[in-house]
Amino acid sequence: MSRFPIDIPKSIQTEKLVIKEWLFVRISEYFLYLMFVIAFPFIAIMELNSDLNKNEPIGFSIFFLILSFILSSLLIYSIFNVNSVKRISGLSRGKNSNLIKKIAEKNNWNIQSTNQQMTIINFSWQDSGTDWGKQMTILYNENDILVNCISFGVGSSPSPFHWFANKRKVNKLTAEFENEIKNVLQQRV
Repeated sequence: MSRFPIDIPKSIQTEKLVIKEWLFVRISEYFLYLMFVIAFPFIAIMELNSDLNKNEPIGFSIFFLILSFILSSLLIYSIFNVNSVKRISGLSRGKNSNLIKKIAEKNNWNIQSTNQQMTIINFSWQDSGTDWGKQMTILYNENDILVNCISFGVGSSPSPFHWFANKRKVNKLTAEFENEIKNVLQQRV
């Protein structure tokens, strides 16, 4: 159904996409993320230390150190939020599903699968050009929908490096979904 199996009841309960995967896979992904989080500050600290030992100007090294801490902080933030979902108030499960299909058709998004519990929309790598594909997961919970967008890295592992671009996709869907709800409610009046 999707690139990874999703535990739908737990995902709805925790408001995070709960992925069923082996513990080894999860540990290896977090180890890789940890290497990236640590690498830039480590290199910047080593450069600063080298400049201090050689009595060279340290302005660029301090700038690089601050920049590396900012980038690491953003990466940590995206790692913790890569599986988060955005709850959007809708109408009913059936109407929400129809609105999602309408929005997907309007934007030429590829619906991989859809059922009463969720819809999976795939974006090809050609849409962004910086990842190996995006997948938007939409879970239906009573009158609400829960939306998550994940980019994939090598080996189809979720990539936190594209979280901010994925957030834009979720915001675009949210704006169009809320606009469609307004149109439906205005037609009722």
